[in-house]
Amino acid sequence: MIYGFAYLGMVLAISVGWVALAVLKKPEFIEKPIEELKKKIRPLLRSKED
Repeated sequence: MIYGFAYLGMVLAISVGWVALAVLKKPEFIEKPIEELKKKIRPLLRSKED
């Protein structure tokens, strides 16, 4: 029974982590490099679609 609670706790912790990453505002030192990377990649992806 203890393993069931441990498993449930692990699943809930991972789910809360994913929701926090997806929903909450990220710090500037994480968000800024991601935005710059998106700006560099976007033209490459669009040219292949045409």
